[in-house]
Amino acid sequence: MAGGSKSSQKQSKNASNNKQVDSQIVPIPTPSDENQNNNVPIVSSFNDRIRPLLDAVDKLRHLNVAAKEGIQLPTIVVVGDQSSGKSSVLESLAGISLPRGQGICTRVPLIMRLHHHPAATPELYLEYTADGSAKKVTTDESSVANAINSATEEIAGGGKGISNNPLTLVVRKNGVPDLTMVDLPGITRVPVHGQPEDIYEQVTATIMEYINPEESIILNVLSATVDFSTCESIRMSQKVDKTGDRTLAVVTKVDKSPEGLLEKVAADDV
Repeated sequence: MAGGSKSSQKQSKNASNNKQVDSQIVPIPTPSDENQNNNVPIVSSFNDRIRPLLDAVDKLRHLNVAAKEGIQLPTIVVVGDQSSGKSSVLESLAGISLPRGQGICTRVPLIMRLHHHPAATPELYLEYTADGSAKKVTTDESSVANAINSATEEIAGGGKGISNNPLTLVVRKNGVPDLTMVDLPGITRVPVHGQPEDIYEQVTATIMEYINPEESIILNVLSATVDFSTCESIRMSQKVDKTGDRTLAVVTKVDKSPEGLLEKVAADDV
């Protein structure tokens, strides 16, 4: 009887576990499952199950349906103080060159939609609204930085001011991860010549608008050359995500980091 009771408990536990697994929206095969012929590899599972969801989210974002209906879409939001190395991180993910220079390089929210595309020739194009009309500009890897600068000037003007109107860059390229990220203007505290006096307030308002929703994943880019306790991007992240559950940190310029910093970062002691 005792053995039968244990067996029943074990079966009940297994049934409970199976029920929990079945309730998941997107089940992912385990390595042992992939060894069996009746299961597909994890990449195929991603393409079949998750890719359509990402495409649906991108379509809703493009049509602005979510904003009109009050729906918050899941988004990776990239933030960082000025010159923290955001461009380098994004270039590594997308495999393309982005605008660089002194001061604020990103003057509008840049929505980067990356799609793995097996074709030999990458497809890149920009989508944005300027002067009340929607525009689509096809570009390539060698001229994408200039195309972004030109579109930014149409949206935000030719000066050094910023705009909250987004610019979308679609990259369909072999080997890139399937991600949608939003790159925001770097945080600057002191306006330079040509910038509005309230540039800090404008940048802060834009960043808070994007990172405040609970559906946003905050990718906080930090330079190893500065004291993390002084980083404005950390303060903003902690303000909306006190537990840090939806905040990820990327440390750049590690070759210039002070002694012991990397060990502290690895131990989450910063």
